[in-house]
Amino acid sequence: MAVLLVAALGLTGLLAYQAFDAGRSHEAVAYKTVKEQAYFAAWEYSGQARSWLSGKILKPGLEVVAKAGGKSLDLPLDYLSTDADPQSIGWKDMAAAGAFFRYDLATGEFVTSGPEDPGLERWLSEGLSAHLALDPDGWEPVLAADPDGRGPIAYRLYPEGWDHAEVVMGFRVREAELAGPLGYAFTESPLVPETLTDGRSTEEFFSVVVLDPLGRRVWTSEPQYESDFSAADTVGVRWGGYRTLLTVNPAVAEGLVIGGLPRSRLPNILLLLALTGGLVVAALLQLRRDAELAQLRGDFVSGVSHELRTPLAQIRMFAETLLLGRVRNDEERRRSLEIIVNESQRLSHQVNNLLLYSRSERQGVRIDPAPTDLSGLVNEVAEAFDPLAQAARSDLAVHPNGTIVARVDGRMVRQALLNLLDNAIKYGPAGQTISLGVEHLESVDRARLFVEDQGPGVPEDQRRRIWEPYFRMETHRESSVAGSGIGLSVVRQVAEAHGADLSVEPGQGGGARFQLDLPILSVAAGD
Repeated sequence: MAVLLVAALGLTGLLAYQAFDAGRSHEAVAYKTVKEQAYFAAWEYSGQARSWLSGKILKPGLEVVAKAGGKSLDLPLDYLSTDADPQSIGWKDMAAAGAFFRYDLATGEFVTSGPEDPGLERWLSEGLSAHLALDPDGWEPVLAADPDGRGPIAYRLYPEGWDHAEVVMGFRVREAELAGPLGYAFTESPLVPETLTDGRSTEEFFSVVVLDPLGRRVWTSEPQYESDFSAADTVGVRWGGYRTLLTVNPAVAEGLVIGGLPRSRLPNILLLLALTGGLVVAALLQLRRDAELAQLRGDFVSGVSHELRTPLAQIRMFAETLLLGRVRNDEERRRSLEIIVNESQRLSHQVNNLLLYSRSERQGVRIDPAPTDLSGLVNEVAEAFDPLAQAARSDLAVHPNGTIVARVDGRMVRQALLNLLDNAIKYGPAGQTISLGVEHLESVDRARLFVEDQGPGVPEDQRRRIWEPYFRMETHRESSVAGSGIGLSVVRQVAEAHGADLSVEPGQGGGARFQLDLPILSVAAGD
């Protein structure tokens, strides 16, 4: 049975691991899904950023520069400022533009409408060719990052006759003006399907940081989040080479997965595994206890059989002696009859013990209390037990103490005292003096019945266990003394039924002193 329980525990552990592994796989898939949603959102934002940068800055701005003379080497670049009306050329607001410029690729001539800009001229002469190499057919508008950090450069190749490019025209963009298009790209279009966001704003799900090629922040959304779900994308070389860093709000990340993010099953699995382990351990302990109980019951049956067989054998032997007329005189006849009577008393005592214990196990000890003189009860018990004490070559010293009246079941208390005296005879040496008596404890107004022997005593570490059913000390188990192991258990049950205190202490003569403290009704001093 123990092997099966351990195997069941192992199987439970295996199932728990499988459940944990399945939960971990589910969790990994869910987290991967959120991560992919973050990549999709970053890619979508980059596309929106390109669209807004082109529509709000590049195309309208370059259109103004072209109409201001930027596309033709024959026109002055201040055409806009002298003769043109911004309303008439298609762009109402040139706030995003700094100085206009035109650059002749053939001669290297650089013309600007604003103050001198050495950084811009240097970039056109040194960095433009490398930038054009990335997009050799780049007749579309381009937003190039400026390594000097003064703002990106918007330009366009203007082909002469559409066979070769001769002119680069453009303007320097005020970097602060990038916030508008980059912000619109974040707020004006959903970055993931609306079925996942449930109509909530983009700011509730994501935060974005836009960096230039040198790692400097160009634009930042508010608020910013920190989580394990983040993704990066690039806006593109033709749009400043900006990089997009997108982070998912951890508080709403589960909204990006149908059914939400799975909760960790590890605590529940560990709890169930612990409970299963506890149940298995409890079952093993119960099996061990059952085995011990079976052993105790076996010892009990053996002890009871021995205790009953001994007086029965004595009764039969001396009855047959009388029946066959083998006694030689009246003294031997009287002695045989005394032995038969004594052994029958012992047999009755054992049977009463068994009946009392069996009844108490089923329905508890039931008592019929009545005012009883404890000194008289002690004398009665001593008179009944004296023949058994003499047969064991022991002396019985009785110590009555006036008239001490208590409300007890005399029959039950008598049985408890007989059990204590029987134990004293069994485990004490031959020739010992056994004391039986009653005392008045004036400080607590209680009566104390006691039995004291001169045997080996009870070790301190076993004084609590001796009241348990079937329990016998190791020294007694190894001895030839028979015992059922229920005598002291019956004493405990009688004491509990009367609300009495039961204890065992070392005796004055080195043995054990068993004490039963009872509430009393009245006390009268003796003569």
